[in-house]
Amino acid sequence: MRRWVSRVVLGAITPVSLFLLGWWIPYLVGAVDLVAFLAPIGLVLGLIADATLLRNRLDRLYSLSVPIQAAIAAFYTVMIYGFFMGLPIPVLLVSLGWGYVAVQTAAGGSAESGQARWSAIGSAALMLAACAATAWLAFREPWIADEVRGMLGLTVTPSLAALVLAAAVGGLALVATAYAIPAVLIARHRRRFTGSIAAS
Repeated sequence: MRRWVSRVVLGAITPVSLFLLGWWIPYLVGAVDLVAFLAPIGLVLGLIADATLLRNRLDRLYSLSVPIQAAIAAFYTVMIYGFFMGLPIPVLLVSLGWGYVAVQTAAGGSAESGQARWSAIGSAALMLAACAATAWLAFREPWIADEVRGMLGLTVTPSLAALVLAAAVGGLALVATAYAIPAVLIARHRRRFTGSIAAS
C-alpha cells in the first residue's frame, strides 16, 4: 500500500495538470473549440510522462522535503476544493493523506521528523484557506440569507450576523479537525513505536 499511495499521489499530478492546461488555455484565449482536443492530449501526455520520464520518481513521496510535500498538499486541496465546487469539508481528505505520509516518512520509525511536525499545521492552514475562500464567495452574494433559508427549510430568514457566526464556528471546527487528523495519526504511531521499544 505504501508504494501504491506514492505512485497514485505523485502520478496524478502531471496528467491532471496538463489536462487542466489543455482545458483552460484555449478557454482563456478564446479558442474554446480546441478544448475537446487539447485537454485529452494533455492527459495522455501526462500519462506517457509518468510511464517514461517520471517513472523512477513516483516512489519518492516519503523522501520529499516539507516544502515539496506542502506544495503537493496544496495542489490536491485546490483540486478537491474545485471538484466539490467550493465545499471545504472534502479537503479533510488532504489532512488524512498528509498524516499518513508523515507517519510513513517518520525517521527511524518515530514520528518526530519535520514532516510529522508540520503535517498538522499545514493541514490546518490549507483548510483555513479553503474556508476563507468559501466564506468570501458566499458573502459576496447579496441573497445568501434567502438561499440558506431555502436550503435548510427555515421558517425565518437568518440575519447576516447569524450567518457570519455560523460560518466562523463551522470553519474553526473544520480547521481544528484538519489539525487533529494528522496529529492523532502521528500520536498513535508514536505510542506504537514507544511500546515496541519498551517491549524489546
